[in-house]
Amino acid sequence: MTRLPLTVSNSLLILAAWLLLTVGVGQWLSPGPQQALADTVTNGIGLPWVLAIVLLCGVIKVHGDPRALGLRAPPQAVSWRLVWLPLAYASAMLALDMLNGLPPQRVLVFVAINTALVGLSEELMFRGVLFTGFLSRFTIWPAMLLSSAVFGAAHALNVFTTGLWDAALLQSVCAFLQGFGYLAIRIRTGSLWPMTLVHAMWDFSLMSAALAPRSETSAPANAALFGPILIALPLFLYGLYLMRGHSARVQLSTETKR
Repeated sequence: MTRLPLTVSNSLLILAAWLLLTVGVGQWLSPGPQQALADTVTNGIGLPWVLAIVLLCGVIKVHGDPRALGLRAPPQAVSWRLVWLPLAYASAMLALDMLNGLPPQRVLVFVAINTALVGLSEELMFRGVLFTGFLSRFTIWPAMLLSSAVFGAAHALNVFTTGLWDAALLQSVCAFLQGFGYLAIRIRTGSLWPMTLVHAMWDFSLMSAALAPRSETSAPANAALFGPILIALPLFLYGLYLMRGHSARVQLSTETKR
C-alpha cells in the first residue's frame, strides 16, 4: 500500500475534511440554526465526532506510521511527572463540579462519552496529524506555534454552533494558549495519550459545570473575560518552560525515526 506523506498541504486538506465533519455535519444535524454547545453533548453520542475519528483512523492507516504521530505508550513515570499542571487543573475543576452539584447521571454518561471523543479527535488532528505536517517543512518552534494557532482558530468556528462571537473568540485565544502547552507535553513525552486523557477530563469538567443546576447569579464581566485566559496562560508558560533548550527537539527527532 502506498503511504500518505503528511506534508503541510496534505495535513491541511485532512484538517479541512475534519472541520467539514465536526462543524459542517454538526450544523446539519442541529435542530435549529444555533444550538448551545453544552446541549450538543447531552442528546446521545455525537455523530460528527465519531465520523472525525473514523477519518483520522483512515489517515493513520494510510500513513502507516502511528508511532510518528504520537500513538505510542508513553514512558509512564516521565509522562505523569510532566503532565502535572493540566492534570491538576482538570482534577480541581472536577472536584469543584462535584461540590457544586452534577447534572443527572444519564446526562453525565453522554457528556463523558462525547468529551472523550472530542479529546481524542482533537489531539489526533492537531497534535498528531497537523503538527507532523508542519514539522515536515518548518523547524519545531514555527511548527508548534502554527499548529497551536490553527487549533485556536478552529475553536472560533464554535460561533456557528452557539451564535456567541465573544465567547467563540475568547475560546479561540484560550485554545491557542492551552494547545501550545499540550503540544509541549506531547513532544516531551513522545505520546498523545497523556494529554488525550487530560483533554477529555478538561472538557468533561467544563460541560458538567455548564449543565449543573445553579442559581441565576452571574459572574462580573471582567471575570468572565479574564478568568479563562488567566487559567490558560500558565499552561502556555509551562509549555515554554518544557521546551527550553534543545533536549525536546532531540527527543522528538529520535522518537520519529524509530
